[in-house]
Amino acid sequence: MAIDPRQLGPTQLCQLLNSTPLGEVITERQLHRHRTRAGLAVGEGRRVDLYRYIAWLMRLRHAAPKPEGLAGYDALKEQARARNAHLSLSGRDIGELPEVVDAERKTQAADSFRFFCEAYYYSARSGPRAS
Repeated sequence: MAIDPRQLGPTQLCQLLNSTPLGEVITERQLHRHRTRAGLAVGEGRRVDLYRYIAWLMRLRHAAPKPEGLAGYDALKEQARARNAHLSLSGRDIGELPEVVDAERKTQAADSFRFFCEAYYYSARSGPRAS
């Protein structure tokens, strides 16, 4: 019995496509969704034209991408994400740094960790050291 690729039933088409070394590539449910979406572009009635089906799949695959506009829940999620990002950035603004009071002390503290600790940390905790 010869198979006519232009007059295949859905089950025959699935069997034919799934008979390759790739294994299962389509289910009857997927084929049904494709046929519903393609309308008469892939066949008439209960028959599917394999060549027209392949052409439809190729057009679908290589069609220009649609602009991704978010709607519904996805749009709400994106708005919340943008709002939270804005709040996070605005919360990081700590203002301007104060002027350096003693430039010589700052330079010396940059060169010596011990001096830094004695000049800034110790004096901040218990006042200036008695020497």
